[in-house]
Formats: sequence, C-alpha cells, structure tokens
Amino acid sequence: MAEAREEDGFKRQALLKTYSDAEDFLKNLKDEILALLKKNVGNFKEKIENHQAQLKRKEYFLLVAGK
Repeated sequence: MAEAREEDGFKRQALLKTYSDAEDFLKNLKDEILALLKKNVGNFKEKIENHQAQLKRKEYFLLVAGK
C-alpha cells in the first residue's frame, strides 16, 4: 500500500507541474486565442484551478479486491 501511495503522490506532483506549465503558457497567448479558448472550452482558468485543488487534497481511497 505504501508503494501505491508513493506512486499516487508522484503522479499528483507531475500533474500539478503540468497544470502550472499550462498556466504559464496561457499567460503568453494573444487575446484572440484566449477568447477562442474561452468560447470553446469555457472558463478554463477556473477548471485548471479546480483540478489543482483536487490534486492537492490529501484524501486517499484504496480499493482492495480479493479472490
């Protein structure tokens, strides 16, 4: 179980880094592109923030299956 928890933590950190990189990328986009994104995706900045908040939570659920 410790190994699964460690792997989960590693994956969460990798995803958080990816979201952070995406935020940095979005800051450099032209307003026209941002307007298109907002039109087609919705409030993407809020979506990114929500995903980051979920990844930062420390709740763990473990499903154990037997024979």
